[in-house]
Amino acid sequence: MNKVNEKTPPYVSDDFQIGPDGAYEHTEDITPNEKTMTDEELQNVPQMISAKMAAQQQLINLLYSQIMDLTMMSKIELGDDVIAEINRLNFIINEKTT
Repeated sequence: MNKVNEKTPPYVSDDFQIGPDGAYEHTEDITPNEKTMTDEELQNVPQMISAKMAAQQQLINLLYSQIMDLTMMSKIELGDDVIAEINRLNFIINEKTT
């Protein structure tokens, strides 16, 4: 915890955190244990994001097909609110950017 310095004038900070001893101002910088990305790693970020997005889409497709199979085999109906949300999200996904 920071000690109050009587020579330092008061100021407003928006970087307060709550800890076990009460509120305190977070003043720590990056510690040596925290890793920063190298230039090479930064250049690979778009490929990493693309691979993650592709995996997410595969998972969505798998879950969507499983829901369709289960609803047809078990004759379970999705609620109107669920169908509306699926349609809304599909519209956003498939919307063409102009």
